[in-house]
Amino acid sequence: MFRVVQTREAFAYPVGKVWGPYEEHLDASARVGLLREFGGDGVIESGEFGAPCGMSLVDAGGGGGGLLVAA
Repeated sequence: MFRVVQTREAFAYPVGKVWGPYEEHLDASARVGLLREFGGDGVIESGEFGAPCGMSLVDAGGGGGGLLVAA
């Protein structure tokens, strides 16, 4: 399973919004592509959906869209 963690605000959704689960990496990649079309971005994580994937988003400041750190 894959999910996309949004790293830049887009579609009026905030940083940290989780999209998924997606069964295939291809589907998750398509979501990231769609986010980018609307000025956003996202990071694909893999693992059991609903369980921590080992990374978390923190506010990096400066409008950089967040910083991924080890959970």
